[in-house]
Amino acid sequence: MLRVSERVICKDSTKKRVDQTLVKIIGWSGVRCYSYERHEDYIEAGLQSTHHAAKCPYCGRRSSHLHSRYERTVEDLPVHGLRVILRVEVSRYRCMNPKCSHRTFVEQCAGVTEKYQRRTVDQRRQLQEILGLVASTVGSRQCASMGIDISSSTALRIVRRIHCEIDYNSYRHLCIDDFATRKGREYRALIIDADTHLPLEIVPSRDKADVAKALRKYKHATIISRDRSSAYAGAIKLACPKAKQIADKFHLVKNCGEHLDKQLRVSMPDVMSELSATLDRPVESGVRQEAMYKPPASRDIDLFAEIHKLKDAGLSNESIGKDMRISAKTVAKYLSMDRPRGRKITESKCVGRYIDIIQEGITSGLGYKAIREKIIAAGGYVDYGALCDGMKKVFPEYHPKQGYGGKTTSPLSVAQKERAQTRQLLGSNMMKIYVTNPSFGVKKDTGECTKERERADMLICKSGILQDLRQAYTSFRDVMSGGKPDELNAWIEKYSGSQYQHIASFAKELNKDITAIKNAIRYSISNGPMEGCNNKVKAVKRSMYGRAKDDLLLIKITLYSRKHMHVN
Repeated sequence: MLRVSERVICKDSTKKRVDQTLVKIIGWSGVRCYSYERHEDYIEAGLQSTHHAAKCPYCGRRSSHLHSRYERTVEDLPVHGLRVILRVEVSRYRCMNPKCSHRTFVEQCAGVTEKYQRRTVDQRRQLQEILGLVASTVGSRQCASMGIDISSSTALRIVRRIHCEIDYNSYRHLCIDDFATRKGREYRALIIDADTHLPLEIVPSRDKADVAKALRKYKHATIISRDRSSAYAGAIKLACPKAKQIADKFHLVKNCGEHLDKQLRVSMPDVMSELSATLDRPVESGVRQEAMYKPPASRDIDLFAEIHKLKDAGLSNESIGKDMRISAKTVAKYLSMDRPRGRKITESKCVGRYIDIIQEGITSGLGYKAIREKIIAAGGYVDYGALCDGMKKVFPEYHPKQGYGGKTTSPLSVAQKERAQTRQLLGSNMMKIYVTNPSFGVKKDTGECTKERERADMLICKSGILQDLRQAYTSFRDVMSGGKPDELNAWIEKYSGSQYQHIASFAKELNKDITAIKNAIRYSISNGPMEGCNNKVKAVKRSMYGRAKDDLLLIKITLYSRKHMHVN
């Protein structure tokens, strides 16, 4: 029969030796176990301090003058799912130092009790390790399954008691970047150690003054990596003037790719002219559809009036957007209007571009598929879904008679399909990838190229513009990874006067931050660890919901980083 309650008093020497061995195995020092009792849902044990003196925590003086004894109740880690309650008998001593601010003090049993705590040191550490990596509600449920009953609010209080001590004088290499707490509205700046990749501090905003105030604590920092933000550059120069600034390589190469993408869009008509023989493009109708707008709603009228009123008062677009809780892009859209307007109605570009072929197909009673085949046969290209949607808007009264497809035409030849796929590639975003990355689409193990890769190489070889853009991008990427800062001057000099305006603009912008960019080429430190840490911040922030305050967020991402990088 199962006994619900069993009490054992340690009187004989054998039991005392067993209990003291158990205390040593657990790791407690300065205590002895004098009794234990098992109940149905918990285990209760009695402990007693073996010390006859203690050190005053306020003045540090040791005292053996006993004032009184009393019993404390603390909870330890569970055993086999059962709670463990410890009844610890501790002593209160008199402090004999006349200059001490306290007359008495209570001894703390090492590894068992802490001041003002009802949990043992082991349980507190275990809870902090678990609760620091999960949300409070999830953590409370996990602890309940282990035999530790806590609420979600208690879980938060336990995590907030974690102290992340920072020795500001010991850090030499730093990284700084921002992350969004509310995308487009509120941002914070995060500082991490570039060597250990551990987060150090969350700055309340990414403004120059706040960032400079935070960086002043790191007096011995010699290298600080950042993105191309002018606010960070000014803050570092103000707070740590002797530190070397490094502009992140990833952002530099990314900015170069963005300028190349803009230039590719601007130069696409010239590229089409160069490849006209290959593409066999038809002469488009040239009909431009003018934008149409729905009648403005009451909200549109109120926004238009309020935005123009604030603009006349001298506020900037960013200030107006912040006051009205809308984006600066929306503010600029309303400021460009001469009168309130509703939503924009635009007709499909493919309809206006091939309006003659479409009207001819409608007259002949052709279906959507047949009309698309006629467009491709004439040298054009349009997506089937886009053509269907566009024709339904422009010609709502037209319905194919013979099923959804209507009449059909003869199938396309292989050459026509090849030309259509080539035109589709040239007008897609994939063309930018093939221009900037010569190894994309090539299998690493066999070196075999995909058909799209071969098609892209054929277009680039026949277009001088695409070759120039590829050379500009790849040469800049080689300069950034080459380790020779002097080569950057030659690249800037070569492309500052380029005929491609966006490439020339990018080259001229590099002169504004030339020292930090050269440091990026010279040193191996970058903002790569910061991007990984930002991903952790986003994951932790989403799991915390509305309770993601800066202090709690820093504790959680620090624990997460230490857990996954095995840093003590």
